[in-house]
Amino acid sequence: MHPPSSILHTLQRVKSYLATNLSSSNLEAARIIEERFQKLLGFLSMKLATLCKCLTQFITHSFWRLVFQSNPFAVQLIYFMAISFAGFIALKDLNPHGKPVPRDFDLMFTSVSAATVSSMSTIQMEDLSDQQLWVLIVLMLLGGEVFTSMLGLHLSNAKANKEELSWRSSSSISREIEVSISANNIDQIDMERGQSEAVISHNQVQQTKSTRHSSRAILAHIVTGYFLASVVCSSVVIIIYFWLNSDARKVLQSKEIKICTFAVFTAVSSFANCGFTPLNSSMQAFTKNSVLLLLVTPQILAGNTLFSPLLRLSVWALGKVSRKQEYAHILKHPEETGYKHLPTQRNSVYIFLTVTGLILLQVICIFSFEWDSKAFERMNWFTKLVGSLFQSVNTRQAGEAVVDISTFSSPTLLLFAIVMYLPSNISFLPINNEKQPLTDKNPSHRTTWKNFSITSLACIALFTFLACITERKSISADPLNFNVFSIVFEVISAFGNVGYSLGYSCEKLMKPDATCKAASYGFVGWWTNEGKLIIILVMFVGRLKQFIIKEEKHDSAHTTPLQRVEAARFQES
Repeated sequence: MHPPSSILHTLQRVKSYLATNLSSSNLEAARIIEERFQKLLGFLSMKLATLCKCLTQFITHSFWRLVFQSNPFAVQLIYFMAISFAGFIALKDLNPHGKPVPRDFDLMFTSVSAATVSSMSTIQMEDLSDQQLWVLIVLMLLGGEVFTSMLGLHLSNAKANKEELSWRSSSSISREIEVSISANNIDQIDMERGQSEAVISHNQVQQTKSTRHSSRAILAHIVTGYFLASVVCSSVVIIIYFWLNSDARKVLQSKEIKICTFAVFTAVSSFANCGFTPLNSSMQAFTKNSVLLLLVTPQILAGNTLFSPLLRLSVWALGKVSRKQEYAHILKHPEETGYKHLPTQRNSVYIFLTVTGLILLQVICIFSFEWDSKAFERMNWFTKLVGSLFQSVNTRQAGEAVVDISTFSSPTLLLFAIVMYLPSNISFLPINNEKQPLTDKNPSHRTTWKNFSITSLACIALFTFLACITERKSISADPLNFNVFSIVFEVISAFGNVGYSLGYSCEKLMKPDATCKAASYGFVGWWTNEGKLIIILVMFVGRLKQFIIKEEKHDSAHTTPLQRVEAARFQES
């Protein structure tokens, strides 16, 4: 099919040819033909413009319908699958020169792992080129929880603005009808009184809606600023550290990794809680660089487990500076923003205490069982303390490792597995669930998927069972590496989007194999393609578990009038 522009160009050439080749006796006929061609060109141009306008409106309408009226689970699933596939294409096209070329399946696995911020690895990171590392940076940015929630917040604001425009239009029409009907009323005094009361009521509703919309817009700007400031500031701080520390700089020079690439990669990976690093050994090369570990640790907390309390603290601080009523409204009514990561003050304190308690519990466990272990040998007490803190912070979501956790004792590994299983926003203290975000008020979303929801334990048990089936030959031939605990640990790590792995050791083979070569990637890198496909499914399920995993719901005992209006509106729609 020829494009419209080429058709118009051909018609113009025909017109020019006829005009130049006709004799003078046929000028009148040429003039008539020219007029008809002009009309034809005008008609075609008008139809093409109308067609383009209709296509644009159709695409726009389809996009908003997909985003606003489709199930959130389907929208996010399509989103993560799309960026994973795009990342795979980019990684495949940017194969490194002079380095081993990974298999296409492993590149796809790596792309999914980066997009779901899981950091499960089947390739060695140092085999990737600088361009491929930047592809992973983009994937981690797009797949991080803060970015996706920020994107959802902006889309919710766009939907609210669209509904507000339609509501204003219908409201103005209804008021005009009421005024025209009231004009025929005999009692002019009652009519004027009713009109004045209606105007006052309408102004109150308008003011309330205006405050809500401006509060949502301000919150979206705050989250965007929080996201950009965290990534940019962390990248700059890491770059400055490597400029000042020659020993750390030599590590990157020996690996032929650019300082800027490493800094941005580490900052994004830490904030998104992905856990990837450009080095094969994760952060083990910087075991003695305690300052670097202390710089990265706050970034990990700010991007996930402490994001909600820090976001509320940011709103409070900006409110003190600007003294606008919208900030106070956000803090007083966080449920009206529809943003799940903005808790109440009490819930923020509970989340902070839970995060701190779990970190201290892990640090105490490491001190008790691993202080004199092989993992911490040749370290002074301060390096051990910082390493234990860094490792404990990463267990919840991030997955970066400063020591080889496969050498840890069984109690420590069991505690790590339990902590990886816990969601990032969990609190062991009683959280107030009376006020739910307005985005959860739509009953159709709950009705659609509630029958398909399963518990987290059932999900992990199912995928572990499937993994044992696909890896049954390796379990029989290599029981020390392919033991049930290692498989369960790998599944839990993928489900929690953490990325910890117990690895694979050629020394544990029952029969020594000279062809076995040690590799720095995770245990899943030694699995079959079927087993890796199961882990890909686990990573997707773990990233979207808020829609799939069954959680206890608490009905709202006390609701505000505004919430009751919103609930009634959703039930009618």
